[in-house]
Amino acid sequence: MNRLKAPKTVNQIATHALLGVVVVMGMASCGQDPTRKYDESQKHTTPRIEYTAAMDMYRSPSYETYSTNPVFADSMSAQKPVAGTVARGHLPYAYPNTKEGYELAGQQLKNPIPLSPKVLEEGQDLFVKYCSHCHGATGMGDGKMIKNDRFPPPPAYSSEALKNLSEGKMYHSITYGKNLMPNHATQLYPEERWKIIHFIQTLQGPKTAEVPAEGGATGTQEATPVPAEQEAAPAESTQNG
Repeated sequence: MNRLKAPKTVNQIATHALLGVVVVMGMASCGQDPTRKYDESQKHTTPRIEYTAAMDMYRSPSYETYSTNPVFADSMSAQKPVAGTVARGHLPYAYPNTKEGYELAGQQLKNPIPLSPKVLEEGQDLFVKYCSHCHGATGMGDGKMIKNDRFPPPPAYSSEALKNLSEGKMYHSITYGKNLMPNHATQLYPEERWKIIHFIQTLQGPKTAEVPAEGGATGTQEATPVPAEQEAAPAESTQNG
């Protein structure tokens, strides 16, 4: 007489029950969005079944950049940074985009990058890429955009209007833009702007210095560089009488 098989242990029963619960929950979490229309042409790009109860992978709970947002008064999701915010890896620029800021930058702002042949070469390369289409390769205001009569020509860097333009005003103009020139702060890092300015200064030619003319009026003449020997020579001492 065959002996009856022993009943399954409690652990085995519990294990099978747990597996059943997991399978049921998994099937419940797999569902289709009843509000979403499916097209056969989208079968390779749009999943028919989403393996999540909230379906956040398909419809993100965050607001898209240009979608409406009821949180803000203007209903725009894309907001400007809070005043005084400094982006990581960037330095704040203390001069506002005003006429006063332009003049102040011209007086106070100096090029922090020492001039060297390598810096000049890099500045020329950046100038050709970002500036020459309007200003021309030699800074004469004859770039390709101008030759097509699409825009009025900018003044040459060697002209009286720009010959004595300070490096601070150049940096301010590149950062914010000026007249028809748009700002280039989004295309050029601060150190790249300064390298371009080094190259532009080679296109300006000799500087002109203000000298008093006859009758007390002020005129301009080419600045004559002082020889290093003369510049370093001490002044002659006066004899005591």
